[in-house]
Amino acid sequence: MTVFAVGASTHAGKVRPTNQDNLLANDPMFVVADGMGGHRGGETASAIVADALAAAATVATVDDLIEEVQKANSQIVDRGELERELRGMGTTVTVLTDLHGPGPDRLGVANVGDSRLYRVTDGVLCQHTTDHSLVESLVRDGRLTRAEAAVHPQRNIITRALGIDERVLVDAWELVPVKGDRYLLCSDGLFNEVDEDEICGVLTSFGSAQEAADELVDRAVGAGGRDNISVVVVDIVDAEIGDAPPSDRVTATHLALDHSAPIVEPPSIDTHDSDVSELRSGGFGAESISAKTTGRLVLLVVAVFVVLAVLLAALAA
Repeated sequence: MTVFAVGASTHAGKVRPTNQDNLLANDPMFVVADGMGGHRGGETASAIVADALAAAATVATVDDLIEEVQKANSQIVDRGELERELRGMGTTVTVLTDLHGPGPDRLGVANVGDSRLYRVTDGVLCQHTTDHSLVESLVRDGRLTRAEAAVHPQRNIITRALGIDERVLVDAWELVPVKGDRYLLCSDGLFNEVDEDEICGVLTSFGSAQEAADELVDRAVGAGGRDNISVVVVDIVDAEIGDAPPSDRVTATHLALDHSAPIVEPPSIDTHDSDVSELRSGGFGAESISAKTTGRLVLLVVAVFVVLAVLLAALAA
């Protein structure tokens, strides 16, 4: 069984009146969830997923982990249907956990939304998760650079969240735990304020996981604190890994969608909105910005044709 050392910290920031993030640092389950949907809704959605994963049965495989995330999603949807004031609530989630299957030690990772999991090995920072966000889809499609995405005014818009549909698209990975590796789970309140070079510097210079977590939150608050900030730092103290681990630590990948393919019209959820109930749909879970724009253009074209038809009829008379 993998041995961990853990530190966790969260802060409402300087702007938001409440903290809608929730985190879990309950060995061997580590979670960061960033809620949305108004004061009570966001807090409730992120708390539901944290509590559900804390109470999860033994997770032996990545498929088990995905199913536990799906169960949490169902709880959020059901709660919203029961309580009118909670309708439309949603949350991101990033999970790191020990897999209790046979054979050598393995870690399970799951992700929905734009909270992230990083790993530091030998002073190098690697992002394991892929953001489910509008700007990330535009970067993959070649329409934005990484530098442009980092300052884009719509970088808070996500394309997946728990609580929107009966089933949620979950990305997941199986990793090899290696002694000395350090993992970071965080909400976007951290990396939107502190760049990755600085994040890496903190993670490599602080020996204690708790000290590193506290320092990262302090720096995000000091840099502006425009959003809630949550951080969980997880150190691999010991593990039985068997064969030599791959350099990227990944032994299996489950992507709900092919991230290498361009997404022309990504669905979107503005995580700053107070209510996301209008985003429910029978399909992917949200209406796209492009679809809204197209609808308006269609109405405009129809209106123009109607006016022209009336004018032509008048001239013919």
